[in-house]
Amino acid sequence: MPDQIQLSHLEQTAYFAALRKGLHVVDVKRLSDVMAVSPSHAPKLLASMARKGALQRVGRGRYVVVSADVLFGRQTFVADPFQVVDELLQREGLSEYYVAYQSAAFIYGAADQLPQALLVALPRQRRPITLGRAKIIFVQVQRTKFFGIQETRYHDSFFRISDREKTLLDCLDRFDLCGGIDDVAHTISVLLPEADPERLLSYLPDMTNQALVHRLGYILEKLSTHLLVPQRLLDGVATLIAPRVYQLDPHGPEPGPVHPHWRVRENIMLALEP
Repeated sequence: MPDQIQLSHLEQTAYFAALRKGLHVVDVKRLSDVMAVSPSHAPKLLASMARKGALQRVGRGRYVVVSADVLFGRQTFVADPFQVVDELLQREGLSEYYVAYQSAAFIYGAADQLPQALLVALPRQRRPITLGRAKIIFVQVQRTKFFGIQETRYHDSFFRISDREKTLLDCLDRFDLCGGIDDVAHTISVLLPEADPERLLSYLPDMTNQALVHRLGYILEKLSTHLLVPQRLLDGVATLIAPRVYQLDPHGPEPGPVHPHWRVRENIMLALEP
């Protein structure tokens, strides 16, 4: 960002008009809507404001509005991806998405730190979006797994997010994206007390991941030594167990005893904190 912000009168008018309207993302149409700027001049105005540090380009013709305290306080620009993700995707016509994995776990208080990379599930591939030092990373997910989604409010924004039950299962489904099996076990321990056991069980078959079922049952039993785990949940998961044995961590060592009930090869030891 330049040492001195020198916006023209028109640029200042556009900038503060966007702030008054509560816009986090602007493009040619939005700029034309909030002030009398022709569609032919708007792209030049946006590009000039971006060069001067008032906007951050995040895609072709789309810009994130840099907050006033950052702009005039000379702080490092780090946009909050949670605040802009819905606006960014809606402007692309991508309404089929949801905040997922560790990012969803953070919203529910099951992650210790605000992740710099916001993980978003999409039914198609899309390149990441960089927002200063933060980033939005898109994970392609089968449409059959687009369920258990709700809308939530975050400050003055709204976005789509997996509910607690689906977040729990998604993290276990892709624990490679969530810090590993130990971190996911911790996430499960935090999400479980407020999760609906019946809803969780109803979601399990639609995850189409048999290994997930075995690992979930195993983790729930381990957690039950210091956490109240509903017996009906354990019993329900047990009915879905198949004969095949799955490694607790497929990236861990090969050897290890097989848990006779959950059909999980205990090739690592979970670090569960009471």
